Amino acid sequence: MASLARSVAHNVPQTTSCGRQHKAAVAAAAARRQWQPSQPQRRHLLVARAQELEEIDPITGEVIAGTAMATEAGQRVEAGGLTFAYRKIAADPAAATPGKLPVLCLHGLGSSSYTYRATGSLLAQAGHDVIAVDWPGHGGSSKPTSGFDYSAEAYIAALNDFVAAVGLSGQQFAVIVHGFVLGQYGLLWALDNDESVAKLIVLNTPLGLKTPLRPELAAYKNPVPFLRPKAGAKFAADLFNAAGGPYAMSRRDADAYQAPYDSDPAASAAIAATMEKLDWPALLRRVDEGYCSWRQPSLLLFGTSDQFIELKSVFEWLESKRTCMRLASAVEAKLGHMPQEDYPEAINKSLVKFLEEDPELM
Repeated sequence: MASLARSVAHNVPQTTSCGRQHKAAVAAAAARRQWQPSQPQRRHLLVARAQELEEIDPITGEVIAGTAMATEAGQRVEAGGLTFAYRKIAADPAAATPGKLPVLCLHGLGSSSYTYRATGSLLAQAGHDVIAVDWPGHGGSSKPTSGFDYSAEAYIAALNDFVAAVGLSGQQFAVIVHGFVLGQYGLLWALDNDESVAKLIVLNTPLGLKTPLRPELAAYKNPVPFLRPKAGAKFAADLFNAAGGPYAMSRRDADAYQAPYDSDPAASAAIAATMEKLDWPALLRRVDEGYCSWRQPSLLLFGTSDQFIELKSVFEWLESKRTCMRLASAVEAKLGHMPQEDYPEAINKSLVKFLEEDPELM
């Protein structure tokens, strides 16, 4: 177990700078990440440290104030009969300009807007207003047991209501999607709203037609009913969000993902209901066919150490897509299934560059 607590301070990318800001960034990054086995099997293997640390701005090295890093999204809005929890991070006035796009961040199944806490803050420092929402059934948002059937259509309609409620309708903005199932639903929403989506960013979302469900989700589709998760079983969101990458997750972060499932059985029921409605092969085909005619500038940024998605499948998927879509994987860090969680500083340069490029020159 001692080896599991080994810091990755010597494994993160190094630069020649020796200034205070660089040292603070490396120290903050190293405090968040530690090596873990490729397939953690027990809860205690998740935990690299027990003590709480102050949240440090990775750029300035200063303690972060406000709610950007809060474990639960601090904003609420009513839309379509649901309560949506979301994070709203205002652009740094010193960096904001009228031409910089707002950014809407969408998480995957079993996760929450917490996954964008650092990426959202970094994008805001670069001058972008950022909104990261908890999908229905997730995080602090409503977890309805009736009136919402957890189908693709229900999720997409709910996102339409949310976008209108927070004032994004009628303007162009960028969308970031990530993860299984809800990542695809976010992509389907973008297809239906291409006039609003100025730019699209895809982080480690299954695209290839042969990509299997990750094991925790595949269990819900087991052809043998008694081998599926039992009714009322609690979803292990801490293990789910910690898996798939090269780094261990802190106890604080694991608890933040797990909290909704510990406090409300409806959260676990929402996962089961979503999986009950899911036809995985049909969903992959629907996304594949829809994006053959997609024209908006798009960036696919994938961690190459993802245990659930083979990078080869992404290249194969791109073969039938337009040249408006590009793949970025050569970032200076070892990233897994959740690059925004593994090392947000490493992907931020690529994100900001893409967001601020002139579409006419892309």
